[in-house]
Amino acid sequence: MKALLLDTVNKRVEVVNPASLDDYYNLIGCRCIDVVTRKIGRKTYDIICDDEGALQDDPLISAIDNIGRVMLVGSLIICNVADSEGELRSLDPADIRYIKKRVQRLNTRKHADLLMLTCCNYC
Repeated sequence: MKALLLDTVNKRVEVVNPASLDDYYNLIGCRCIDVVTRKIGRKTYDIICDDEGALQDDPLISAIDNIGRVMLVGSLIICNVADSEGELRSLDPADIRYIKKRVQRLNTRKHADLLMLTCCNYC
């Protein structure tokens, strides 16, 4: 599956091809994942994230909504919404360009130059 990794630790966005649950854990750098469905702009995607990320002492913000509220923390793997059987689906090149346009380098009071997915909202 072709997906987009937003790596908050190494400050990079890249196309990845996770093939197993272990790949998700290794790419995100966590012990417990969750798959959430969110709108990015006007399109809907599934996002694999650290289920315990908000419990960290100093989580790195990785997604905000259209008015700047924190939506997700930690590294993210973004893919197309799962099919009717629950299988996550690959992004096509147009989706990758669309999502990358919504990733910006932003600052918080504690952290400079964070990569953040913007316009990320509940469906």
